[in-house]
Amino acid sequence: MDGEELLRLKVRLLTEGASLPESQWKGRTGGAGPVGGRYFVLPNGRPCGIPIRQGEIAKKFKSATLEPTDDPNIWIYDNKIELKMVPKPKFYDLTTDEGIPYHKIALLHGTRTLATTVYQACRYWTHGTQCKFCTIPTSHMSGDTVLEKTPEQIVEVLRAAEREGVAEDVLLTTGTPETPDVGIDPLMLIIEAIRETSNIPIGIQFEPPVAKDMIRDVANAGANAVGMHIESADESIREEMCPGKFQYGPLDLYRRSWQHALDFFERGNVSTFLLHGLGEDPGQTLALAEELAEVGVLPVVTPVRPSRGSQLADYIPTYVDDIESSINLYQSIGTILYKNDLNPENTVAGCHRCGGCTPNQEAYDWAAQTQK
Repeated sequence: MDGEELLRLKVRLLTEGASLPESQWKGRTGGAGPVGGRYFVLPNGRPCGIPIRQGEIAKKFKSATLEPTDDPNIWIYDNKIELKMVPKPKFYDLTTDEGIPYHKIALLHGTRTLATTVYQACRYWTHGTQCKFCTIPTSHMSGDTVLEKTPEQIVEVLRAAEREGVAEDVLLTTGTPETPDVGIDPLMLIIEAIRETSNIPIGIQFEPPVAKDMIRDVANAGANAVGMHIESADESIREEMCPGKFQYGPLDLYRRSWQHALDFFERGNVSTFLLHGLGEDPGQTLALAEELAEVGVLPVVTPVRPSRGSQLADYIPTYVDDIESSINLYQSIGTILYKNDLNPENTVAGCHRCGGCTPNQEAYDWAAQTQK
């Protein structure tokens, strides 16, 4: 497949999703970030976290089928494209001395990123001002994870994942607690604990702290990449969809925080998510993406994924039935990334390293092929 075909495939998979046989595990159903999916490897060797949809929802999203073959690792998408399923890691079957399954502490994202939400709750849920697409506490409420992970627990799981050879980087994210540090202090303790036993690249995600020295401190503790996610470049969408984060952090706070982070993290290793499909003005998305890329901040443009347990459980994103607009958007993103020499593959850790839930990498590859 050439660059354009791979980009179109990734956009289709992430926006339309796919349907699996009922007997197949559909992926995690709650937590931070996109949920309700399974990881497959595309023909370019990179992962895709495909939303799995069934029944009427699959019809609304026009989800094509994923069918098994005689080889349990190989599946056929839309009757013609061969994809390889990422197998369940062996470390998922292990438990801590307290009897906590490792998969309740950290999960493999894509094919190489070990990810965990350190604090599986958020102050905005307490206030009723949570992001409408968020499901961060639902995995804890359902018993799929624990509320707070300790440094010792995370290091134990990481060591097992490294021994198995499935972890090349680590992602630590957190819901925002009712504390001035916005959850950064526990992240630093975990970073320091990891650094006692491993040199693995570490990515972290949190809200922009008011005290900018905290960004310096996490870098000094040993973090290699940082994400502070504004969610949308369209302020009207951000106010509607992220009322708590909108009230806490104006765009100017994010701009200052991204710029400050570039003093301590290399270009491309400071990032922010920009969600696609919430009714936003695509021109504003592209304008902010261009602004960020020019200074070395990686805009991670990602299709929103309505999830059970969120306020958008029944939401139909604006990208549905308009695949060409999505393709055009990502071609523009790819051009911006290529022009500013921001290849997601060259980042060291985190969501932008995994790339399973965004077509950023395929967009960059398309631009690199077409603009040389």
